[in-house]
Amino acid sequence: MKKIFFGLSLFMAFSLGSCIQDEPLNSECDIEQVSVVSENQDVLFFSPHDAVKIVPSASSNIVFYVREGFTDSTALEALRLDMKITPGATIWPTSDSIVNLRDREVVYTVTSEDGLWHRDYRVRFAHTPSLETDLQFENFRVEERGRYEEWFERTDEGTLINQWATGNPGYAISRSSAVLGEYPTVAYDADAMSGHAVKLTTCDTGDFGSMMSMPIAAGNLFIGTFDVANALLDAMAATRFGLPFNQKPLRFQGYYKYHPGDVFINRKGTVQPGRIDEPDLYAVLYKNTDDHGLPFTLEGDNVLTHPNIVALARVNDRVHIPDGVEMKDAEWTYFDIPFEYNKELDEEVLKTNGYNLSVVFTSSIEGATFCGAVGSTLLVDEVKVVCEE
Repeated sequence: MKKIFFGLSLFMAFSLGSCIQDEPLNSECDIEQVSVVSENQDVLFFSPHDAVKIVPSASSNIVFYVREGFTDSTALEALRLDMKITPGATIWPTSDSIVNLRDREVVYTVTSEDGLWHRDYRVRFAHTPSLETDLQFENFRVEERGRYEEWFERTDEGTLINQWATGNPGYAISRSSAVLGEYPTVAYDADAMSGHAVKLTTCDTGDFGSMMSMPIAAGNLFIGTFDVANALLDAMAATRFGLPFNQKPLRFQGYYKYHPGDVFINRKGTVQPGRIDEPDLYAVLYKNTDDHGLPFTLEGDNVLTHPNIVALARVNDRVHIPDGVEMKDAEWTYFDIPFEYNKELDEEVLKTNGYNLSVVFTSSIEGATFCGAVGSTLLVDEVKVVCEE
């Protein structure tokens, strides 16, 4: 796993002007990228970029999705996987090994350069799952270290789809003392529409966050992935919005409650008199390749503005709970927003998973730039993306 705290210690040591005489051996043991080497790539995948996986630092499961209609599993019996791993680390099986991924997974073990750490990765092939669009927020688990919840969806057949991400892993860096229930995004059942809702709260990141000009962390939940390795180096690039989708979305529906925090601050921690925080709730559909046919993913600085965006449904009439009214006593606000298309969908591109869909919620509308009000709270439940039949 990424030794984040080791990296932070080095960062702070350099910041304080310390001098390191001998550079220590690398303690990281990560697979950063995997590429499938096969003569049958056109049989396995819709396009060559489907044969390459950038591996988020928090993930130990690597899944390659084969094209719709793929049935010849003998093509998976003799594959070579090229692995890009952290400098100095070693891997077994090695990258020149031929592996059989038919009807099973292969475990790769990466050992750090200093020999003190190792990490197991599980690689498998599967048919591309359809994103769940009836979103009840009932499926969640506590991550392996017991710090915060992680959400997923479950198909009618029982297959788990890890389509949700949050910024909670980044908050764990700035507030390492936080325990379960104290993170920006948590499960909530006090007055959910049914079962559980999601509670998103803008939180103070403490002294370390202030030092990094990241004084607040907005609660967020989105379809996509979060790259914790980039959380401090490039926060905008850490949030990667959207996963492949092959339906035409028509409407974005659901329920929410919102109460803003008392004091709005900017990234420097300066109070902004008269500013009242706002939530953001939207769904976006976009083409997932660039003009050169290379993979493309929306990030924090372009999720609402990039020309690859095809359609957007965004809640603009945001209702606040009045001061003095408890969250549990307030009425849920219903929204039903049509997707507005700025260009025609290409049906062939749609059939080959050439578009990504993301659904995004945040407790502070400017949270991506670390501006907002501590205590701003957004509850979300019973959300649905209605698609063309």
